[in-house]
Amino acid sequence: MSKDVKVLVSGDVNGHFDKFVKRISIVNKKNGPFDMVFCVGEFFGPDDQINQKVLNGEIEFPITTYILGPCCPSTSKYYVDDCAEFSSNLTYLGKKGVLNSATGLQIAYLSGIEGTKANAFQFDANIVDECMIPVKAQSGFLGVDILLTSMWPADVAKHSPNQPTRPTDGSRLISKLAAGLKPRYHFAGLGSHYERTPYRNHRILLEAAQHTTRFIGLAPVNNEEKMKWLYAFSCVPMRSMTRTALVQQPPNASEFPYMTLLADMILEDRSKKISDKAKSEKQYFFDMSKSEDDEIQDRSGTKRKYSEVEGAPDRRQPRVQQPCWFCLSNADFEKYLVITVGEHCYAAMPKGPLTDDHSNDLDHVQSIVASSNEIRVELEKFKTAFTQMYDKQKKVPVVFERNFKSQHLQLQIVPVPIGVSKHLKTSFINAAQLRNIELIFLDPDQKIWDVVAEGSPYFYLELPDGTRFVSLKMRNFPIQFGREVLSGPAILNCEEKIDWRSCELEKSVQADLVKKLQQDFKPFDFTDDDDSD
Repeated sequence: MSKDVKVLVSGDVNGHFDKFVKRISIVNKKNGPFDMVFCVGEFFGPDDQINQKVLNGEIEFPITTYILGPCCPSTSKYYVDDCAEFSSNLTYLGKKGVLNSATGLQIAYLSGIEGTKANAFQFDANIVDECMIPVKAQSGFLGVDILLTSMWPADVAKHSPNQPTRPTDGSRLISKLAAGLKPRYHFAGLGSHYERTPYRNHRILLEAAQHTTRFIGLAPVNNEEKMKWLYAFSCVPMRSMTRTALVQQPPNASEFPYMTLLADMILEDRSKKISDKAKSEKQYFFDMSKSEDDEIQDRSGTKRKYSEVEGAPDRRQPRVQQPCWFCLSNADFEKYLVITVGEHCYAAMPKGPLTDDHSNDLDHVQSIVASSNEIRVELEKFKTAFTQMYDKQKKVPVVFERNFKSQHLQLQIVPVPIGVSKHLKTSFINAAQLRNIELIFLDPDQKIWDVVAEGSPYFYLELPDGTRFVSLKMRNFPIQFGREVLSGPAILNCEEKIDWRSCELEKSVQADLVKKLQQDFKPFDFTDDDDSD
């Protein structure tokens, strides 16, 4: 059986070396011996003379001590570019990297604070990406034992029943790093004392169980509030543990806090790449249609007018318009599906509904982008009314439109339980990545018709939290993409309904569902108000 490794971690020392040394000496004598000490946050202080004593080896440290790099310009001068041993028991780890200790612990670390450009005391996105390469390249990578950062990760307290006593600025890049490295313990300085309840690194029932992460924020040494700045613990190295022991979940484990943040970062990165690409490219448009007087060359090399070519279709011949299956005036239209009829649009239950209250708002135009302002206003009324109805049922709506391989506006409104709505954004983003679909995030003030030209194919999505996406690259786009994601195990868990034809109901059964939906919708039906005027 592997031996427990005993570790001490300190918050910002800030040049209070005497107090730091005195305290760890007492703790080591009383509860030790400890194998090592790590210091997060700022180590050196404003007093140059005292700092020089450390650099000259005049201050002795009783335990092997590892420190992170500078967090401000004034202390940067005390560090070299790479890792260094300041004295026999004091080592500067370096800007970033992984320490594989003799005890078996694997410790990842990142010095400094987040900035737009990396320098002596700042890191950027490229530095964070580099941090993860050597570790995640390992075969069978599960995580690291310890992650040391000076800054807190952003959103670390999300989903936790206990919250920090005061707000602390967090870094989204460190959240990304923690998500990628999956540390068992994550320590940070530059803030107050906060011991978050452990969070899971997997989604329950959706992913294989993984170990939990404990985040501990430490206060500075000698802080006025007398908050905790030294943390002692012991652990068995991950590589020496059985999988059963490693993934054992503490009873107070909470959900992974960074899911939404990571999804937002992915979308922002994609939007930036698309924007940068658009700025760097010049677009040229050509009219590829042929007029009656266009000349073409036949096999003999003779140039002839297009209209003179034998077998060429007569473009003056009008196309025969087929009956529209979605028009109420069509004799074959299945009116039993209709929930209610407005002035410009109507709501109906689609064939093969995902849920018993799945609605489909329709109008005799190709898309929302191609519709008039009156139609758009009425569609918003329908969305609002159905949202109010679903709210009474503790559900929220997901709205999507696919203007691709379709000749008719169909705005799908699918209710999902409030409890699973937190999985919506990540489910769509993950599915899009797997399908190589490019989802563009719309700004709050943008409308779909601001970014899509009329007649262009697209997929449009609205989530309950207000997030909106559009996909414009529709080549090989999966027709059932919206249904595919919503029917997944994380949302509605009805994958047998991905294709509506596989779950088409008998007419009598669906007619009963529509009647019930009509009754549920009646208190919110604005078309009744219009009729009564």
